[in-house]
Amino acid sequence: MTGKMTRTSMLGASCVGILLGAAALLWSPLAEAQGTVSPAPQVQPTQPGTIDRSLPGSRTGTLTKAKGGTVWIAGESYVLAPNARVENRFGRPMPIYNYQWDNVKFRVQYWLGTGSAGRQITQMIINIPTPQ
Repeated sequence: MTGKMTRTSMLGASCVGILLGAAALLWSPLAEAQGTVSPAPQVQPTQPGTIDRSLPGSRTGTLTKAKGGTVWIAGESYVLAPNARVENRFGRPMPIYNYQWDNVKFRVQYWLGTGSAGRQITQMIINIPTPQ
């Protein structure tokens, strides 16, 4: 009789432990912050807060065309890096992937990646003139 009670008590204790562990995952700050019940943290792509204008190697030119993640500056095409930061002249982010411009003339300041990303723009400031 004692052996049977010990097995039942251990089984009950195991179930309680599993339930407590699940409850801790459900109500953890990580799960609440993400709005999910996933035990694994969800990775969000990071993007710098603002353009670092102090980085060396900035270039200037005239943007004449943009389509998806490709822009044409001074007749040459450049691809935007996956985490490229694009801002207007007031420092507000611009979702450049949404724009399709052709035959425009916007002054830009841009920075190219290094190494194999040398033809990719990592950050760019677009000076769109205000309508007169």
